Amino acid sequence: MKVLEREYNMSNADLAMLASNFVVFMNRDSAEFAARGVDAAAITAFESLGNAFEVFPPDEYYQAAVSGEVDLKNTLRVSLSNMIQSVSGYFEQKWGTADFHYKQLRIKGFHVMTDNNFLVTCRNVVAVATEYLASLTAIGLTQADIDALEAEAQLFEDKLNSIAQKKAERDDKTQERTQKGNELYSFATYYSKIGKLIWENVDEAKYNDYIIYKTTQSGLSKPQNLAAAFDPLNPSPVTLTWDLVAEATSYDVYTNVAATGAPAGSYSLLNTFPTSPALVPPIFDRRNYYKIKAKNDTDTSPYSDSVWVDIPASA
Repeated sequence: MKVLEREYNMSNADLAMLASNFVVFMNRDSAEFAARGVDAAAITAFESLGNAFEVFPPDEYYQAAVSGEVDLKNTLRVSLSNMIQSVSGYFEQKWGTADFHYKQLRIKGFHVMTDNNFLVTCRNVVAVATEYLASLTAIGLTQADIDALEAEAQLFEDKLNSIAQKKAERDDKTQERTQKGNELYSFATYYSKIGKLIWENVDEAKYNDYIIYKTTQSGLSKPQNLAAAFDPLNPSPVTLTWDLVAEATSYDVYTNVAATGAPAGSYSLLNTFPTSPALVPPIFDRRNYYKIKAKNDTDTSPYSDSVWVDIPASA
């Protein structure tokens, strides 16, 4: 499915506030808008659209659901690892690790296997243990041990399916949010045009009320050489580095989180840092985009060039 891209160059929160402000201005100018075919019902419908978009849960809400399922899956994997270790101990006691009976378990390196391969290994251990149960009963292996391992493996598979479902829901909601944002922005653009036509050469202040992207001047240079680093083998915060800007006293870090491989949408402010480097929390199983602005008491620089790093699913 083609990834739906945003048509607006601002954060979702800024778009929601823009729509809210426009409603205030349009109600103030309701007579002028009515003369151009935008009546009170249209303004109310626009307000409802903005309100619905404002309360639509962000990506972080659905990512938290994914992370919760991943945590439960990881707990199950630890339990299963202990069970495999216990069952394989009977094979080691009976035949030793060099014997073909033990090798049939195919558990070498199971601690670092992918979840899918680990699940297959669990199923194989159940099958092999069942095959040799009669030979191992005397030293302590029971059918209950095998049944417990099989039941836990099923819970693990169910959790993997649940994670996939939560990820799909997250991605669907990202698309839905973008669609709603684009619809709201389309109306905002239309009403911006009408508002500016009404007040052009009539009232400069009211004309400015309907400008969507207001330009700002800055005396600070654009930050250069922004870079993002993340070590998947030693999960930790993402490290952002950049060249310091003369006369800047702090730096705003903006972020956007997208599906891995997807283009960035609109950025939102993550945090403010006094200098480089900055450590920021990763959003797992997503592409994390970043850009920064330099600031001081009076000026704000243009955005830096953006960078991104793909953060794998948490281990």
